[in-house]
Amino acid sequence: MEKRWSPGQPVLTVLIALATTLLLIAVSRRRKSRRRSPPGPWGWPVLGCIPLLGSLPHQTLAKFARKYGPLMSMKLGSVNVVVASSPKMAEEFLKTHDRIWASRYTSTAARIVAYDGNDIVFSEYGSRWRYARKIFLLELLTAKRISAFRAARKEEILRGINEAIDRSCGGVKPVSMDMILGKIATNSITRMLMNEGSLSEKAAKIKSSDYFQHTIKEAFSVLSTFYLGDYIPWLARFDPLGEKKKMYAVSKKCDELFQTILDDHKMKLEATRSQPEVVTADKNKEQDLVDILLTRPRDGDGQYLTELEMKALILDVIFGGTDTNASSTEWGLSELLRNPDVMDKAQAEMDSVVGRERLVEESDLPNLPYLNAIVKETFRLHPVGPVLVPHMSTEDCEVQGYKIPAKSRLFVNIYAIQRDPEVYERPLDFYPERFLGADHDKDVHGLNFDLLPFGSGRRVCPGKGLGLVMVQYMMALFIHTCNLRLPGDMKPQELDVEEIFGLSTPRRNPLQAIVTPRLLKDILVSHAET
Repeated sequence: MEKRWSPGQPVLTVLIALATTLLLIAVSRRRKSRRRSPPGPWGWPVLGCIPLLGSLPHQTLAKFARKYGPLMSMKLGSVNVVVASSPKMAEEFLKTHDRIWASRYTSTAARIVAYDGNDIVFSEYGSRWRYARKIFLLELLTAKRISAFRAARKEEILRGINEAIDRSCGGVKPVSMDMILGKIATNSITRMLMNEGSLSEKAAKIKSSDYFQHTIKEAFSVLSTFYLGDYIPWLARFDPLGEKKKMYAVSKKCDELFQTILDDHKMKLEATRSQPEVVTADKNKEQDLVDILLTRPRDGDGQYLTELEMKALILDVIFGGTDTNASSTEWGLSELLRNPDVMDKAQAEMDSVVGRERLVEESDLPNLPYLNAIVKETFRLHPVGPVLVPHMSTEDCEVQGYKIPAKSRLFVNIYAIQRDPEVYERPLDFYPERFLGADHDKDVHGLNFDLLPFGSGRRVCPGKGLGLVMVQYMMALFIHTCNLRLPGDMKPQELDVEEIFGLSTPRRNPLQAIVTPRLLKDILVSHAET
């Protein structure tokens, strides 16, 4: 039977041919684009590679690097991401092309909690960031100012050690070390921010409360959240999981705390201005960091800090010196318990250099090479931030012959770098000896790209000096003054090393340890009460 002709058939044929042609052109362009971009995994429609990352993205990205190489690219939602997973690639981005990659994307959490990105950590690169960083480096956390508060740090660490010993009840009960170390770090940092003797009763009560520490932990957790709206913009209109609602709630609590601190200091400053005798009496007293922020004059070019920017800097000081330092020390003590021979060597060094008749001081730290090697090995094996806070390019960039467009985000996977068998022998072993000797000593301030606990380049952590001395001294005092052991019949190799991913990477299961005095208890108590 002869087929009847339909007037719609030519149109349908043309549409099918056109659609096929467009599809082939799109596929061809995508392949060409992929050839111009670094290699990497293919993702899902809309979501890109987000579903592939899992709960421990740093470990997943390290596996991808073994397949695709030390320079990868991928799509996370609609965002172009490049990942550097070798010292050479880290140097390429953080040194060679540092100017292009010095900016950061201000995430939703940073806009809400970190005062619209007016802090140092999350803000975009520009004149206000440079101004805030200058204040941070030249006025707040100078070497002289860090040294001025060494007595406060010692006192807080010893208070924590005594609490751990008391909670162990003569070597019977295990103690949650994350709680002890968190309290030490928080109290040490807040004493730099707020001199205890100059606070009103209300402010002193807030500062010493569990509510303060809990609120800071909440804020840190919220800022670590992987928010889909940052990678799939149209999702930002909705809040199905209530994440933004939680961000606003935490932001309100933080702001109330910081406002109370600022108002308290303003009141004190007004009182001293009206009472010259108080100023004279206090002129030799070390200013706390909030006083410095409130009393600094305008710069010669007229720049000054707004109250909002002051609160953003207070937030940076607290974040940079609390959870991160506590987490690093907890990992260090965990590895000492997993490696008793390392603990024995560390205590032998303490006895040789310091002895048992006095306590180790911060001034002893340069003379304790094995302790410093332990700290570096802790940073290497358990980096607090296994992936540096993402950088963002301000213009197109060519790296290793690949074209990387502006507004791309950069993940530097220091977890992968510092566990790479081509970089370190026995990379999964805790082996401090690798950092002993002039030929093996490594800088941790950003000059060695195979050991980057504080990052490198323009966005290197401005509080690295304080962070390093805090972890070193907490470790030193625990090693010198305490004997630590695992609860029950647990063997060293049975202690897990599972972790949680975020801005910091703490233990999944807090360290439980029994703490008993190694030195005379009288020495510990008398110094803690000084």
